[in-house]
Amino acid sequence: MKTRLFLLAIGVALLSVGATAKIKSGSSLTGNSLTEFGKYTISVSETPMVVNNETVKTYNLMYENTTHAVQIGEVKTEKCTTYIVRSDEFEIQYTCNNGVFGVKKLEAQYQQLPKEEMDAKLDRVNYFAQRVICQNKKSEDELLGLIACYFPKLIKEDYQANF
Repeated sequence: MKTRLFLLAIGVALLSVGATAKIKSGSSLTGNSLTEFGKYTISVSETPMVVNNETVKTYNLMYENTTHAVQIGEVKTEKCTTYIVRSDEFEIQYTCNNGVFGVKKLEAQYQQLPKEEMDAKLDRVNYFAQRVICQNKKSEDELLGLIACYFPKLIKEDYQANF
C-alpha cells in the first residue's frame, strides 16, 4: 500500500511539472497513469458531451491498455467546476470547489447509467481515498491529468479487464 501511495505521489508530482500547456484543438496532454491502464492521452473531443441540454467543453481520455473511450465533460458554475467522467461502462464526477479537488458520486442530474450498476463497479476504498485529492488551486490541464491518473483506481479489479 505504501508503495502504491509513493508511486502515485511521484506521478502527481511529475504531472504537475509536465502539464503546463493548455490543451488546444489538435494537441494533446500525455502521461502515465501508473496503473494497469498504462499511459494516457487527453485531447479535445470533436463530439461534445451534452449535459442538461447544454453542450459542454469535452475531452477524450484514452489509455494504452483499454479499449473503451472515456469522455470528460467540464461543467462550470459560479462556485465550482465539475468534471463528468463517462464511458459506456462507468461514470463518476470530480469536483473542484474552492481549491479542493476530489471525486464524488455522479449527481442524479448527470446520470446516464443505472446507479446500482455504478455502485457494483465502484471500488469503495479508492473512492473514499479520492474524496480529497488536493487542496490547492490547479490549472485545468493539471486537473485533467489528475483525473487520468486517479480514475482507473475507482473501478473494481473484477471489472477492469472488461474496460
